[in-house]
Amino acid sequence: MNRMIFNWQQAYFYMENGVMPVERPQVHKKTGKIFFVFDDNETKELYTEWCNRK
Repeated sequence: MNRMIFNWQQAYFYMENGVMPVERPQVHKKTGKIFFVFDDNETKELYTEWCNRK
């Protein structure tokens, strides 16, 4: 399953930790916001780290 990430800092955190998006950045049709798409399984552990950071 893939997950859309709208938060640039979170997307860069994933990339800095070796997980690359599965697609190029896109623009959401309704909101006009840029988002990145990541594989949910690849980001599970990093998501926990992201939530627990200070």
